[in-house]
Amino acid sequence: MSESLLWRPGRIGPMELKNRVIRSATNEHLSEADGQLTTAWMDTLVELAEQEVGLVITGHMSVDRQQRSDRGQTVLDAQTDLGLLYETARRVHAAGGRIVAQLNHGGKKAPENVNGHPPKLPADFSLEELDRIVEQYRYAAMLCRRAGFDGVQIHNAYGYLLASFLNHVDNRRTDGYGGSVENRFRLTGRIIREVRRTCGPDFAILAKVGGNGYGSLHRLLELYQATGVDGVELCTSDFDPKIWASRSFCMEELLRAWEGVDLPISLVGGIFSQKAAEHILEAGVPFVSFSRALLCQPDFIQRLKDGRQDESPCNGCNQCYQSFRRQFVRCIKHTASIPQLKKVFGSSENA
Repeated sequence: MSESLLWRPGRIGPMELKNRVIRSATNEHLSEADGQLTTAWMDTLVELAEQEVGLVITGHMSVDRQQRSDRGQTVLDAQTDLGLLYETARRVHAAGGRIVAQLNHGGKKAPENVNGHPPKLPADFSLEELDRIVEQYRYAAMLCRRAGFDGVQIHNAYGYLLASFLNHVDNRRTDGYGGSVENRFRLTGRIIREVRRTCGPDFAILAKVGGNGYGSLHRLLELYQATGVDGVELCTSDFDPKIWASRSFCMEELLRAWEGVDLPISLVGGIFSQKAAEHILEAGVPFVSFSRALLCQPDFIQRLKDGRQDESPCNGCNQCYQSFRRQFVRCIKHTASIPQLKKVFGSSENA
């Protein structure tokens, strides 16, 4: 077996992981048009666990079916197929992996052509609506715990609702949810504490955090630590093609901001080789998250471990952000279309 740091066991809160590899949440786009789970969605996650990914984080699952980001996004609410959710967790565990559901609310990135109403900025929500959002996150996390998932990840990046609250440009509120970074973080903090109260200490709570655009990253990590999250995954704040380079573009920022913060951290972005992943681990970051490399090759981690290759064929073209709705594939290097993608995105109405 390889002596790489990648294959050493690790711990994030209550979760023991067989290695240091995380599949970063990457929208599968494989729900039914109404957000219901599908076997295609489940099989995608199980395959990753079977191919040596230690922790599989689902693509973002909406806590509100009226606030989805696209017609293929899964939903966690009272209508969710709990049997399929349970079977997903069972099969991932049988493969030796752990599974965490990423929870999200579309906010300003919930388009009208999907949801039937315009997207909303932080100032558009009443206090009663914010209370309802907290309850939606709590309920979604409870479903995951009931189904046997190991935890949830709160999505706070890429301009979705919670990230929009953190962003002083988007957040123009003048009450206790706007102004200072502590106030802008208030909704996220409420959600995390309510999930912890409901799900208990043996259920992992992670956070996906934007690496820039929200003020002091160090202060933000301190706020997450104060809520009791078990780990943080750091990424860039938005999909800006100018910064999608080959380097792990947040590492220097992470190491500076992480000083004095006692939280397990993982890093995602620009990681396409074993050498790059080991460089991150050797710098002291305890976990490495992969996204586009696993879209290109779901068995990429198995190939690294077996010594069949040491670098991903993914060239970072980012066409995967459109190919699912145009060619019905997750990577332009793939030739066979995915029936579920074609079913949901194939008509001119849904394109």
